[in-house]
Amino acid sequence: MLHIYFIVMAAERKAHEDEELTAEQVAENVKEAAKKIRETSRAVKESVKTFRESGAVQEMAEATREAALTARDTTRDVRDATKEIRDSGVVSDTAAAIDETAAAAAETARAGKDTAVQLPRGAPKTTRMAKRGARQAKKTIKREAPRVKRKVRTLQRKAKSTTKRVARKTNRAAKPALARVTDEEKNKSTK
Repeated sequence: MLHIYFIVMAAERKAHEDEELTAEQVAENVKEAAKKIRETSRAVKESVKTFRESGAVQEMAEATREAALTARDTTRDVRDATKEIRDSGVVSDTAAAIDETAAAAAETARAGKDTAVQLPRGAPKTTRMAKRGARQAKKTIKREAPRVKRKVRTLQRKAKSTTKRVARKTNRAAKPALARVTDEEKNKSTK
């Protein structure tokens, strides 16, 4: 049906474009529209026949029925589970436990805050001394860090040179012993 509407609208647009249509042109347009209507109706008829013969309609109906039954069963299961939860009192017990936990947490927070406020009042000298000690330690670290770094670098260089010297001495000492062992092996093999 929609296809027919588009055909008629196309004919009207063509009529507006060509303001002067002859009776023969109008008759030709009507014939063309009738021809397209016949072609469309044949195509629709074949599509409906193919669709019906394919079994798609029956399949869709069965799938819809199955989905409806599944939805019904699921809804019943959810309803039964909800009733069981309501009747068991689990929700009210959980809510009460949450309320108690929140109250205990609030009380703990208040006690912690009170303790934090009391500490500087109760031991102002200790607090000042701890802050002063931290500042002094920080200054000492800043002052001594470059000296320590230089000392470490110096020790690394010394260790490196000492390692090389020891390696050379070890190699020198090992050469004669190695040469003797090699000579002894040669003598044994010639005997």
